[in-house]
Amino acid sequence: MSEFTSRVKRVLIEQGATIAVLCALAGVAIWGHQTGWKAPTFADVTGSNTSDAVEEDWCDAHRVPDSECLACNPELAGDDPLDWCREHGVAESKCTVCHPEILTAGVAADWCREHGVPESNCTLCHPEIAYADNALPTDGEPTVTAAPNGDRSQNAAACQTHQVRVQFATKEALAKAGVKLETVRERPVSASVGAPGEIRYDGTRVSQLAARADGIVWRVEKEIGDRVQRGDVLALVDAAAAGAAKSEFLGALAQVDVETSRIEQLKAALEQTAQVVDVRARAFERVTASRYEGFRSQSDVQESEAALAEARVEVQRGRTELQAAEAAQRAARIAVFTSQQKLTSLGLPVVVEELAGLDDRQLIDAVRTLGIPEATKASLGDHMTSANLIPVIAPFDGVVVAREVVEGESVGSSAPLFVVADLTQMWIMLDVRQEEAGSVSIGQRVIFRPDADRAGAVTGDVSWISSEVDDRTRTVKVRATVANPESLLRANTFGTGRIVIRDTPNAVVVPSGAVHWEGCCHVVFVRMADTIYQTRKVRVGTRTAGLTEITVGLLAGEVVATTGSHVLKSELLKSKLGAGCVDD
Repeated sequence: MSEFTSRVKRVLIEQGATIAVLCALAGVAIWGHQTGWKAPTFADVTGSNTSDAVEEDWCDAHRVPDSECLACNPELAGDDPLDWCREHGVAESKCTVCHPEILTAGVAADWCREHGVPESNCTLCHPEIAYADNALPTDGEPTVTAAPNGDRSQNAAACQTHQVRVQFATKEALAKAGVKLETVRERPVSASVGAPGEIRYDGTRVSQLAARADGIVWRVEKEIGDRVQRGDVLALVDAAAAGAAKSEFLGALAQVDVETSRIEQLKAALEQTAQVVDVRARAFERVTASRYEGFRSQSDVQESEAALAEARVEVQRGRTELQAAEAAQRAARIAVFTSQQKLTSLGLPVVVEELAGLDDRQLIDAVRTLGIPEATKASLGDHMTSANLIPVIAPFDGVVVAREVVEGESVGSSAPLFVVADLTQMWIMLDVRQEEAGSVSIGQRVIFRPDADRAGAVTGDVSWISSEVDDRTRTVKVRATVANPESLLRANTFGTGRIVIRDTPNAVVVPSGAVHWEGCCHVVFVRMADTIYQTRKVRVGTRTAGLTEITVGLLAGEVVATTGSHVLKSELLKSKLGAGCVDD
């Protein structure tokens, strides 16, 4: 009995399931017959309450009250109803779906050539088109620092997407669709290029110092880390070449004195000989006159004439000797100049005029200590054992950052003994990517942060841009000069730098979610009223931290759709506006 009962129950259950399926199919058929087999509308999805609207006052095509439908009643927005394409919701004269010949012009009549957006969307030329009367409250925002990575795609000149307005049935329908609104605001935007870099000594303020001639290190005056001033002695090198040059210089000076004295003697002798010529010339004249008067014989005349000729020969000989002496004097002065240049090349400059009037001992002492400051001379004592000393001098104020020498060491003129650097100014060497180097120029501000972060961020200016691309890294070297008054920056420290290529104090920015690329143009949706949104073409700048700079097309204070604005984009696409983004 129980087995029969179980079998009956199974049959009833199977029949019940079949009946349930049939009932469900019958219900679907009844619903489809009543609704005309239509899918749920946009108003149903977004939660708009169509029951509040009068059944006769409803536009099924655009899902808004018929009395408020801009697509069907263009006069509500001030458009000409006679020039209106109801199918696509734009002016008939601008509908490129119905009239594709409009696109053959290439550029629409409504076009701002200067700013690359439709004239009717250009807020720079026509700020009165902005809808800023009902802006949302906003707080102040800090400066935005961004890389110059804005999408520079150009808007299509023949595109008519901006003619379309997106309309919702109610304000609540928009909110239920998840669309949020934000006010367009102004804030400082600083566009920059980032690049890794390294701190180096200023190449114009670092010097590797070596002895001017081969020799032996006689004394070392400075150590690593010592601060030095221009002209300080770092070390003294005993070089035989210095002694030879000094001896040559003294010999040349002495020869000049010898030739000068000789010239003076010759000039005096020549003057006396000239006087003798004058005397004998007058005597010759008297003898000649007496001969005609009969007082003198012919032999007396000849004797006087011979004496005059002899005096004249002496004068000529004296002039020749004077010329030779003057030539020797010039040669001696050239020798002084040559030896003077040798001393200068050894770091021992000498001014000949300052040595004038010194006696021999004073002259020798002055030449022996050439190039050595007075303070160092005092430390050497009065009885120096060598006249061959060459000082290694600091060329500018700085710090000794390297020392490669000890006393008694044999050194050459090619081996650096010290490295002195001026730490008050440093170089930042940046490796800028080749594709970004074109936006960098001389004078732009550089912000560099060392990895060690000991000194914090430092700022400077671009002072040099390489004319070549590194063949290994494919980057361009860019140099910036930064101040280092407290010597906190260390050479050879790595870090990250940013080159500020543009600094805009009042840039218009919107959340990046508000900007949409339609395939041929960037658009945002601007609130005209609570339920009506204008499709506005814009040009974008930099993007960073979820924000996008708008260079043309929006003004501060306007309200745009941000989060969820893809809902408006989908409505825009449904309009199938051929003047929008047309595929080739």
